[in-house]
Amino acid sequence: MKKMLTVMVMLMLGSLVILTACGNDMTDPDATNQPGEKDINTPSKDPIEKEEQDEQSVDETNLSPTPDEKQETHQVVLYFSDNDLIDTYRIEKEIDVRKGENVAKAALEAWVNGPEHDELTGLINSEVIIEYVEEVDGIAHVSFSKEIKESNLGSSGELMFAEQIAMIMQQFGFEQTQILVEGRVGETLLGHLYTGDPIVANDPESYLWVDEKDSRKIVLQNAAFRIYEPAPDAKVKDQIVVSGLARVYEGTVLYEFEDGHFILDEGFTTATNGAPGWGEFEIVIELDDAVNYSGRVILFEESAKDGSRMNELIIPVNVTK
Repeated sequence: MKKMLTVMVMLMLGSLVILTACGNDMTDPDATNQPGEKDINTPSKDPIEKEEQDEQSVDETNLSPTPDEKQETHQVVLYFSDNDLIDTYRIEKEIDVRKGENVAKAALEAWVNGPEHDELTGLINSEVIIEYVEEVDGIAHVSFSKEIKESNLGSSGELMFAEQIAMIMQQFGFEQTQILVEGRVGETLLGHLYTGDPIVANDPESYLWVDEKDSRKIVLQNAAFRIYEPAPDAKVKDQIVVSGLARVYEGTVLYEFEDGHFILDEGFTTATNGAPGWGEFEIVIELDDAVNYSGRVILFEESAKDGSRMNELIIPVNVTK
């Protein structure tokens, strides 16, 4: 009897051991990570990151132009200064513009980028941005970015700047152009020219095409005069022809011719334009029979305030036969 009881107790202990082992297998934490099952501890993709990736995918699909975005070629007229900032010339240029975009704005952007012609120059830094071009009561409003304020043009350069902007817009039907900076109208652009009112365009025919530009070389110059001839120390015989450009009050160019002791001739002529513009002029000085001496042509203007001489330019010459 005692022996049978011992056997039964051993059988019961064995069963408990088997049941405990089965329970451990069923609660194995690795069981939740079996292939084909989702691990709730693995973080899912951030919704914001997913949205950004979706937007990027959409943007990438939009890189290819649609038929409505095809470029169109337009022939426009641009205006640029010569390298000496004396005159403004016009050129024709083809520009590519996306269908539906503002052609006038594209023309101004081409102007900002500067000319391809060696004898012409741009007036402002290419970092300047044309913010917008719009019509307000029949007047073109052209807004520049703040970088335009960093331009250093002087009074003549600033006048040319406004003139060229107005002339570019004139071909699009605008006789007046209001210049703005960051959408605001200011009394002056760079401290010289009043820009509180619109700039009125000139007649396009008053500007030469660049291929009509005078190729004569300037041989002597100062702030008021730029001389084509005679060159310094040139040999002259029967007469002296002085030709060039002047930027003087009311276009009045005064001159003297002297031999170092006496004034042999004096007078004045009127240039085709007065300051601040440049005008062409020519002076012819007839010579007497004296030969083999050194002379000087002295150009100058008189102060409108007190009549004193200003901006003298001396051209030495050698009189000979």
